[in-house]
Amino acid sequence: MKFNTSKKLFAHIDCDSFFAECEILRNPSIKNDYVLVWEEIILACNYKTKALWIKTWTPIWKARDILKWKWVYLRWDHDFYSLVSSKLMMYLEENTTYVEPFSIDEAFCDITWLPELYNLDLETYVKKLQKDIIKFVWVPVSIWVSTTRIKAKIFSKINKPLWVFIDTWNSREIYEKLEIWIVPFIWKSMQEKLKHRCKNIYDFIKIGYFNLKKDLWKTSTDLWLELSGVNAFKLRKSSISKSISRWRSFNKNINSDFEFLLKEIILNFNHLFEELTLKNFETKKVSIFFRNKQKQTIIFHYSLPCYTRDRKVLLEVVKKMMSLYFDSKILYRSTGLVFSSLKDKSFHQTNIFEKRVVFNDNKKEIYTIVNEINKKYDTHKVSFWMDLVDKNFSSKLGIRK
Repeated sequence: MKFNTSKKLFAHIDCDSFFAECEILRNPSIKNDYVLVWEEIILACNYKTKALWIKTWTPIWKARDILKWKWVYLRWDHDFYSLVSSKLMMYLEENTTYVEPFSIDEAFCDITWLPELYNLDLETYVKKLQKDIIKFVWVPVSIWVSTTRIKAKIFSKINKPLWVFIDTWNSREIYEKLEIWIVPFIWKSMQEKLKHRCKNIYDFIKIGYFNLKKDLWKTSTDLWLELSGVNAFKLRKSSISKSISRWRSFNKNINSDFEFLLKEIILNFNHLFEELTLKNFETKKVSIFFRNKQKQTIIFHYSLPCYTRDRKVLLEVVKKMMSLYFDSKILYRSTGLVFSSLKDKSFHQTNIFEKRVVFNDNKKEIYTIVNEINKKYDTHKVSFWMDLVDKNFSSKLGIRK
């Protein structure tokens, strides 16, 4: 049987010490400390801590014995990590052709024609992508590139952090160094069946497609094809995002001007509301991010009493949050807005106790047209009059500094 070798290029993008880096993002003053994120056991730590042989799942008592209390010890904050993850996925969706999230801190991207599009060689493009992610998402990532998703994934065991690896098409020497258990979806039961037949990935490939098909199950043959350079294993893309977000940085214009920040937040709101409408989502939670001059990230949440997609309601919530949480004594360098707890409006179970906010579906056609115009000509050349911010905007809304 002849198999068609993949001509695609997939990048596996994996955040380095994601939970710990999220905490450093929130508070850059701890960047040079031993940072541990824990919940009964250690869930993550930065690379300075890992250099002392303290890793994920290390018992807390053992870390305490090694560090002698010289660490920053933080409880994990899943909501915050999810929002940073959402920002990463959003950036990848905007800058690559297809994104398949694999976990909260890693994803696969199709980058097949992107280097040629930007007139760059593959290695230069991948390093540029890595630097851009650090610049816009503020978390470090490592990237591995190969012709299939599974090959790109297994190379993540080679080295970290801030690593870029591009498959040289002849991976035998690398395969001989990688143990079979690192391949995704080879569970413990399959490992038991394979332990006497192969010690590494190269041995697994040598078993052959038909022998695997006879002795094991379909997943093993799909993995064999992927490791042999044939696209056979399709990952499922989530049917609905957990959150959507937009960020705006103005590093060259760091300020504490309320009207300027309000304008930036509303521009974020324009992007998010279009996406919410076009994807037919409703939201129940609104979050605002501020990043100050010291690069500390501050986040505020507001939970709505019910799911809604009403523009007037959501915009009013954003304005009220701005008026409550804005601090004129702080210099801000960027803002962000997140809609989370999303729900597909098409499948809503009626609840007699729920007072729903009704959205006029006839408006969807307007937002769709506006979105198409903006995509064709320039980002947000067309907007809505109620979102325009002038000098008297705050006073018109009854919002005071």
